[in-house]
Amino acid sequence: TDGVLSKVMREQCADEKPDQKWLLLDGPVDTLWIESMNTVLDDNKMLTLINGERIAMPPQVSLLFEVMDLSVASPATVS
Repeated sequence: TDGVLSKVMREQCADEKPDQKWLLLDGPVDTLWIESMNTVLDDNKMLTLINGERIAMPPQVSLLFEVMDLSVASPATVS
């Protein structure tokens, strides 16, 4: 079963229109959750789901994190 993020990422990343797409993620940074986002935040720009599916993030898709604080985030995550 898909979660909200995987469903939206799959839909937006499959859309081949050249329009810029922004996904806004608003909420606290959980260490387990944000560490699982490493593959999409690094140069690979690939979301790897727990079932092994990989969703490539094209240049026209961007993520914006709106967080209250980064107290539980590692320095690697912040950079």
